[in-house]
Amino acid sequence: MQSAPPPQTPTPLLWERLRALFERVIATIGAPALIAALTFAPRMRTGIVRQLALIEILARKLLLAEAAELAPPAQQRGPRLIEIQLSASGLYTAPPTRRGTRATSTKRAVDLSKPETWSARFALAVPRDRTISDRNAPRIRDLWGDARKPPPPPEPKAPQRNSDAFLIARRAEALRRVLHNPAPYVTRLSRTRRIGVARSRQTIMRYALKAPRRFIGDRDDPLLTVHIFSAAVRAHAILTDTS
Repeated sequence: MQSAPPPQTPTPLLWERLRALFERVIATIGAPALIAALTFAPRMRTGIVRQLALIEILARKLLLAEAAELAPPAQQRGPRLIEIQLSASGLYTAPPTRRGTRATSTKRAVDLSKPETWSARFALAVPRDRTISDRNAPRIRDLWGDARKPPPPPEPKAPQRNSDAFLIARRAEALRRVLHNPAPYVTRLSRTRRIGVARSRQTIMRYALKAPRRFIGDRDDPLLTVHIFSAAVRAHAILTDTS
């Protein structure tokens, strides 16, 4: 007798409940266009950021839950391959970094009254593996070659001209976009190397179980955070299953 499959996570209903929470928060703090025109009073900025941060964390957990549904079954994943490049002398060489060249474009004036025209992209915020990156790893110097000059220091970045209020408003607009159309972000997350390809247990666990520093619940839907955390824990079990 075959056992019944585990029930699927009702992510569409959870997205609907999370959108309702976002609408309640926006009704309290104001729409992105209104936030961009604000002058923050003491502690006002902290209160707005905390409420947005909670919804961002919950949204990322739902993205992880849907990305886990796109992952192939454990039996079809096969062994994990790690590519290590060797130089002609047999020493390990760091993988080459890709430096894309972007065409210089003139910046357009931002219309604060039209948030839909802003360049706002929701950050997946995937945690990094707790290992030493190639950039910070010790180098093996070529003692028999000519001494090379150290690379020139990077050019200082141009100062940001965006106000603090606009940055928070753009963050709220990016959150609104992912809540109303999460599909592109699910695809991005499912293809992310540290989750979709490498499937590091520590990385996925930190992503699934991350909680806000100061918990802010929802009086109208007190079980929403519990249900979303449960969906993230289930996604963690699916992505890290090696059986």
